[in-house]
Amino acid sequence: MACSDNTVRAGLTSKFIDVPTLCEMLSYTPSPSKDRLFPPKWSQEDPYLSLYAPPVPDFAVMKMEVPGSDTEYKVSALDSASILLMVQGTVTASTPTAQAEIPLKRGGVLFIGANESVSLKLTVPEDLLIFRACCLL
Repeated sequence: MACSDNTVRAGLTSKFIDVPTLCEMLSYTPSPSKDRLFPPKWSQEDPYLSLYAPPVPDFAVMKMEVPGSDTEYKVSALDSASILLMVQGTVTASTPTAQAEIPLKRGGVLFIGANESVSLKLTVPEDLLIFRACCLL
């Protein structure tokens, strides 16, 4: 969730609760779920990467699907920090600033600092499925 002073609460807190304002803000118009989805955009530079960019300036999700036949994959540097989530596959991660390789497998999470790239070496020849939460400045 992005930083904000515009929080309206309806309960479950000791902080100020403003149910009438919250009810005014909500839309009660039903619509099909497909109207709420946005398709990924495929990267021109990376054939394994697709970008899910919602209509907000400070959040995006990258999906990386790397075939097991590739032995190494480079996660590009971004202008802001990000979080990598391993959904499928087994790798060792290395960065110029890390003192040692970091093993990652399904369920593993890696914080990536701003302007830092990560090299992933597949330790098992199976397809990788990785998601990266980030802010594209």
